[in-house]
Amino acid sequence: MNGHPSILGTTMPSQLKRYHTFGHQHFITFSCYRRLPYLDNDHSRTVFLETLERLRQRHQVLIFGYVLVPEHVHLLIAEPKQIKLEDFFLALKTQTSKQLRGDRPRFWHLRYHDFNVFTQHKFSEKLRYIHRNPIKRGLVQNPEDHPWSSYRYWLTGDITPVEIESHWTWQIRERATGSGIPEAYRRMPHP
Repeated sequence: MNGHPSILGTTMPSQLKRYHTFGHQHFITFSCYRRLPYLDNDHSRTVFLETLERLRQRHQVLIFGYVLVPEHVHLLIAEPKQIKLEDFFLALKTQTSKQLRGDRPRFWHLRYHDFNVFTQHKFSEKLRYIHRNPIKRGLVQNPEDHPWSSYRYWLTGDITPVEIESHWTWQIRERATGSGIPEAYRRMPHP
């Protein structure tokens, strides 16, 4: 039998199929080890976002949205030009784990879920899903009440720890440098 047995008795594919091309957007989900709530405190979430921003800058990655909940993370991100997406997440997980693992056997689940986003409709759907996830999880009643997401940035332009690609960012860039919308983003679907 090809694959690994699942809990339900069917098989799971032994190889995940990922489609990576510069310019693609990805809806990414990854979890803490055994879905334990390792991101349930401000220190862990701050370390994660600071590390994400450092790597975003280093590898010039476009991030459109994020949310942190106690046991997992969602990101809407563009395929990096300078690094493979899987290597970007390996670096993110490795660096945060070194700072946060403590006496835990592991901080992160090894795999991540990757959904390619090809249309403006899917982009909006996934961004909405990210920003509504804290409500779904029962953490807040309104998306603006969850400080660990990009929602307030999209709504008001208030700065977040991670630079978010949006109309607010492009206006700031246009005023500062005259560059506006990044060339790579012009070829992508957007809201």
